[in-house]
Amino acid sequence: MNRKNVLANLGMIFITMIWGITFVMVKDALNDAPPFIFLALRKGIAFLAGVIYLHQNIKKITTLEIIGGLVCGIVLYTGYSFQNFGLILTSPSKSAFITSVSVILVPVLLLIFGLQKIKIRFWIIIMMTLFGLYILLNPIGGNINFGDILTFGCAFSFALHIIFQDIYLKRKVDVVRFFVIQVMFVFLFSSISGFIFEGSSIVLSERLFIAIAVTGILGTFVAIIIMLWAQTILTATQTAILLSLEPVFAALFSVFYAGEILGVFGWIGGAIIVFSVALSGLSSSK
Repeated sequence: MNRKNVLANLGMIFITMIWGITFVMVKDALNDAPPFIFLALRKGIAFLAGVIYLHQNIKKITTLEIIGGLVCGIVLYTGYSFQNFGLILTSPSKSAFITSVSVILVPVLLLIFGLQKIKIRFWIIIMMTLFGLYILLNPIGGNINFGDILTFGCAFSFALHIIFQDIYLKRKVDVVRFFVIQVMFVFLFSSISGFIFEGSSIVLSERLFIAIAVTGILGTFVAIIIMLWAQTILTATQTAILLSLEPVFAALFSVFYAGEILGVFGWIGGAIIVFSVALSGLSSSK
């Protein structure tokens, strides 16, 4: 393994770790800022960083990138909104595991839209995922709550985002400009929603500022730049496996830092979900 490959692997592990940590940070920050306002602050700082990064290239933004950014921005805004509202009621680890199911939902939605058939091995992966979710959520024991249901809305929205984004990326849009436009629309929609539904109810705390900085700069802008660079070096298979580490980091951080008690069945269900997501990525890569 050469030096570039090692750095790419470490870069992907770093961003999945950051994404995993943010579940706990966002849940804490939502005590000081309501969901829409927090999303606006988070994406606002990411948009500002993107504009600074693009500098003169921002003038090269095309009509296709704006239209695609609007479409993808809408589903991304919807997904993050579901996730934030869900995090108020559910645990960070459960939110992370459920969110990761978006990868499994992509081929299912493609089947519904008539764009792709699902092979037998993928149906097996889907069944494994459902089994893992059942163990994790334990509906008979009453562990499933409304926050979990909202987070499924997040997973569904993120799956749609993957599909729509892929459509526009195949039309040769500039990746960074396309990303910045999406973030801009998420910032715009969440700002409007926050103004209409939440007013100015916000507590300026240290944990809020840290959460905004980490999720906006590290978790959004820096993470996307690293991932784009790493994907030019790593294979799709390597990327799929590394991305499946996100809910693992979320669970570990939630347990050892936030003191969450996941339980034996929670760990088993989560492990099955992570394994299914990794298999899904491997299957798609091939």
